[in-house]
Amino acid sequence: MRIYDTMAGDLVELVPGEPGKISIYACGPTVYDVPHLGHARTALTYDVLRRYLRWRGLEVTLVSNITDIEDKIIARAAERGISEVELTSHYTDVYIEQLRGLGVEDPDHRPRATEYVDEMLAVITELVDRGAAYAIDGNGVYFDVSAFAGYGALTHRHADDLRESGQGRIETDERKDDPLDFALWKTGKPGEPSWESAWGPGRPGWHIECVAMALGLLGEGFDIHGGGTDLAFPHHENERAEAEAAGHRFARHWVHSAMLNVNGEKMAKSVGNFTTLGDALGEYGGRPLRLGMLQAHYRSLMELSDDTMAGAIGGIERIDAFFRRLQAAAVPRSGGVDNEVVARFVRAMDTDLGTPDAVAVIFDTIGAANAALDRGHADQAERLAATITELLAVLGLEPLAAEADAEIDALLGARQAARAARDFATADRIRDELQAQGIEIEDAPTGAIWRRVR
Repeated sequence: MRIYDTMAGDLVELVPGEPGKISIYACGPTVYDVPHLGHARTALTYDVLRRYLRWRGLEVTLVSNITDIEDKIIARAAERGISEVELTSHYTDVYIEQLRGLGVEDPDHRPRATEYVDEMLAVITELVDRGAAYAIDGNGVYFDVSAFAGYGALTHRHADDLRESGQGRIETDERKDDPLDFALWKTGKPGEPSWESAWGPGRPGWHIECVAMALGLLGEGFDIHGGGTDLAFPHHENERAEAEAAGHRFARHWVHSAMLNVNGEKMAKSVGNFTTLGDALGEYGGRPLRLGMLQAHYRSLMELSDDTMAGAIGGIERIDAFFRRLQAAAVPRSGGVDNEVVARFVRAMDTDLGTPDAVAVIFDTIGAANAALDRGHADQAERLAATITELLAVLGLEPLAAEADAEIDALLGARQAARAARDFATADRIRDELQAQGIEIEDAPTGAIWRRVR
C-alpha cells in the first residue's frame, strides 16, 4: 500500500516496522464540548485505514487519545461551575457514543492525558538534561526550538517563516527566548488541577501529552502518526521536536486528513454553519453520513451539502434495496468472492486509501449483480453478492438486515395481485400511495423491490 506521508511530501510505500504488524497513533479530541464533523472525519479516516489493513491480514494496533487537561477545559469547567473531571467525563462519553453512531470502532487503546503525567515529566526531564528545554521562574518549562535543527521539517517550512505566520497559533510571552518556544510544563494557578514536579506544582503542555501517550503505548519508531491537517502545525511539529530532541525515535510516517466545508464555506461558528456530529447523525443517519465522507478522498476538502447528502442517502437506499432483492430471490451471500472485483477494490485502497474509487467498485458490482439476477444467472449473482458483502464490511458500510415492513409488504402483495388480475387502476393507485410515503418501486423479474427515497 502507498500512502501520502506529510513529512516526505509524497506517496510512500507503507512497510511495517515489525513484519505483519502496523501501529497507529491518531490524535483524539480535547473534550470540552460536543464533537463536530471535523472530529468525525478524522476518526473515520483512521477507522477505515485500520479496517482495511486488518482485512489485508495485518495485526493493527490503533491508539486514539482523549485530551482531558487543557486551557479550554479549565475555562469551560469554571464557566459551568463544575469540576474538570465532570466536564471531560461527560464529553468523552458523548464523543464515544456518537462515533459509534457513525460506525467507528473503538480504538485498541483510548488513553486519557491525565493518566500519563509521570511519563510526560520523564520526557521533560530528558529534554532539560539535554539542553533542549529551560525553566522560567513562576511560569514553567519551555522547549527551546533553537536546540532542534530539524524544526519545521514536517510542514516543510523554515522556523523564520513559522514565526511570521504563526500568529494566533503560537503562545506569546516576552519571557520566552524565542516566540516559537512552547510550554512543556505550566506552573499551576490557584484552583486549577496540578501535579507535583521538579519545577513546582503545575500541569503539562498540550504537545507533550501525545508524545508520552504514543511512546508509552506504541513504543519507539511506531508506524503512523495521524490527525487532521489543522494539527500539522503546531501540534505535530512540536510533538516530533520534543520526542526526537529527547532522544526517542518517533513516528515513521505522518498522515493527515483534510477538513470540510458546509454548503460551500469552511465550517466555523463565526459563519453560522458549525455542524455538530450529533446534529448530522440526527438529520442524515450514521450510514449515509459515513458513505458521504467515504465518497470524498481523505486528503481532499470534503463538501457537506444538501446535494452531497441526498446522494449518500440514495446510495445507502440502493445498497439496502439490493439486499432486499437478494432476500426476496433467496440468493445466499456466503459463497466465494469474485477475485477480479476484489483486485479492483484493492488497487483503489492501496493507492493512498482511495475510498471514492473503492465505493465506486462496490456500486458497479451491485449493478452487475442486479443484471445477473435479471438474466437468471444465480451462480454469478451469488458470487457477486458475497463479494459486495465482504467489501462493504471493509468500509464499515455493512447492510442492514432486510427490512421487515408488514404494511409495505402487504401493499406490494396487493399491487402484484391487482396486476395479475389486470386491474391496473388499483395497481397504479397502490404505487402512487407508496410513492407518497417516499417508497420507490422497481419491478424486477424476481418480483417488486422497494426502497425509501426520502
